[in-house]
Amino acid sequence: MHPSDWRWAVLLARAQHEQGAREAAVRTLRPLQRLHPNRLEVVTLWALFAQETTDSEESIKHLSKRFESLSGARRLKLGLLLADLERLSGNSKAASNHYRHLIKDNPQRPEPLLAFALLKRDQGKGDDAMTLLRKAMTLSKDLAPTCADLQTLELRWALEAARNRPARAKVKAVKTP
Repeated sequence: MHPSDWRWAVLLARAQHEQGAREAAVRTLRPLQRLHPNRLEVVTLWALFAQETTDSEESIKHLSKRFESLSGARRLKLGLLLADLERLSGNSKAASNHYRHLIKDNPQRPEPLLAFALLKRDQGKGDDAMTLLRKAMTLSKDLAPTCADLQTLELRWALEAARNRPARAKVKAVKTP
């Protein structure tokens, strides 16, 4: 009914990308990037395309500039995307710094805490990840379905952290007769 709606073009670009027609997806997305440069869906898809090529550094620089110019909720969403891209490109230190700033700027939002917890978990710091996850759970009490999912995630991460801890030296195996 609305062929000029930007959302249809985003869906088309995603479908083209999933079918392996990367150049067609880029051709579809390029006009959207010019017409709707502030739409998070367009920015996210463009960042995904850049991440798959050698343009990831340029994409991160571009997002950093845009991030600095925004404020409020849009800054949070773009900041999470930026930190996630940094994490995926292997720059954990920069991602950690962005997550910390987002947590400081948005103390009542669970999203930056969850993203930072995931980074800590990926780094093998299970106890730190659990602490951040628990803080996020206290902030998301009003989100009933999400809270149950977070409790399940907490149990899984706790088990994983327990499995990854080194064995204590004083523990001795029991001999069986």
